[in-house]
Amino acid sequence: MARRPNPTLRAKRKENLMQSIIKIINEESISEATTRHISEMSNLTIASLHYYFGSKDGALVATGEGILDEWISEILKKKTITAEEKIRRIFTPPKYMIAFSQILTHPYRQKSVSRKAKFLDMNFTNVIKEFLKIHEIGLDDIERSSELIKTFLIGLSFKIIVNPDILDTELANLKNFFNKKEELPDIKGF
Repeated sequence: MARRPNPTLRAKRKENLMQSIIKIINEESISEATTRHISEMSNLTIASLHYYFGSKDGALVATGEGILDEWISEILKKKTITAEEKIRRIFTPPKYMIAFSQILTHPYRQKSVSRKAKFLDMNFTNVIKEFLKIHEIGLDDIERSSELIKTFLIGLSFKIIVNPDILDTELANLKNFFNKKEELPDIKGF
């Protein structure tokens, strides 16, 4: 007789695997997030990881989707707090943005996973566009502004690993950039 599916247990196991991925990325690196290491840390089998996500890369992208949906989007779409406070909150604690940025910039070999990663990147850009619209920032060229903010957030995720106190300085730089409406320098040769 076949076992009945248990959606609560399934959700708990998937969440456990994704939290293990976040922990490994933050404590070690994305290259250390191997199938075996993720499975061992979550106390589940390698087969479980493959059952829920298809592959390790599928698990990484699913973790990125979870972070975007449940952390980044939830904070950035709030209308009652300032843009600066929202950026502070997505970096408090920084572990989610650190993991998300590494997942988003990781090269994927499988075409199906690579497509999902591109879709994740597109969704991240759309979340940023909504954030900019809410706060009326950079609306004269929202495509460029959203790419600048995306690059800023990803870069800050990597910088904050080495220097956790950099957030105030970087936010001041970002605020100055948009307040002065500075143009990006013309880089010779491009």
